[in-house]
Amino acid sequence: MDQPTSEMGLSPLDQIRQAEAEMNRRIAAARQAADQIITEAEQQALELKRQARDAGVQEGMAGFQATIAATEEEAHAIAAEALAHAQELRCRGQRLMGRGVCLAIGVVIGLPEDESHT
Repeated sequence: MDQPTSEMGLSPLDQIRQAEAEMNRRIAAARQAADQIITEAEQQALELKRQARDAGVQEGMAGFQATIAATEEEAHAIAAEALAHAQELRCRGQRLMGRGVCLAIGVVIGLPEDESHT
């Protein structure tokens, strides 16, 4: 007994095999497309990570430079303030030195205290 054949001349079993082979080709093509999408997504993720890392480094360096500039500015302000204070003390010291010399001379020569600094 022969198997019946379709209009294309294939038996039902051959038609099933042919359909199965076509489905296997479609599945293989879909897997290949999915693998390609995954590969592209992984490459894109790596690129995004690289860009984020580079941006982070740039932002970090900018912050670091800003901190250094602010610290240098503060150090200059402190140094200027210290210099001004030192000059003020030097002037005060010079004024007091004159009075001290007068008092010392007065003591040495025996003048009363209220007359030695006139």
